[in-house]
Amino acid sequence: MRYLAIDPGTQKAGVAIAELPDQSRMEDKSPTEPNRFDELLNTVQILHRAVLPLEELLERLPVWLEQYAPQRLLLGAGTGSKALLARLKERFPHLHWELVEERDTTLQARRLYFHFHPPRGWRRLLPMGLRIPPEPYDDYVALLLILRKVGLGG
Repeated sequence: MRYLAIDPGTQKAGVAIAELPDQSRMEDKSPTEPNRFDELLNTVQILHRAVLPLEELLERLPVWLEQYAPQRLLLGAGTGSKALLARLKERFPHLHWELVEERDTTLQARRLYFHFHPPRGWRRLLPMGLRIPPEPYDDYVALLLILRKVGLGG
C-alpha cells in the first residue's frame, strides 16, 4: 500500500511518500524482536521525501498526488496540524486525512535518520542521544508516521 504523510510545523513541513509490502506478508514478524525493526524497515520503499515551507507543500501536493497516487493520506497530529488540516480541507475538500499521534517522534525520527545515514568516523562513537542530524529531518518524522500507522514505528 502506498502512503503520503505530512509532519506539519508552523513554518515548514516534512513529507514522506512510501510503499509498504502487503501486511499479510509481515504478520509473523514482530518489530519488537532484536534486529527485526531494521529488517522490516528494509522492506519499505521510500518514493519521495522532502522538508519544505508550508506554502510550497500546498503547491506541490497536487503533483505528488497525481504522480504517486497514494491510497492513504496521513497528517501528524502535533504542532501546526489543526491549521494545516483546515487549509488542506479548504483547498482539497475531496481528500480524507488520517491524523497520527506524534508523541516521541523527534528522537525516533533521529534514529531513523541515522539508520539511512550512518555516522562516519568519530561521530559513530557518539551515543544516539548526542547525535544530531546535520540537516532538517522532518521528512523522517513523516516516514515514522507511516510506520506507526502500520504498527511498525513504536
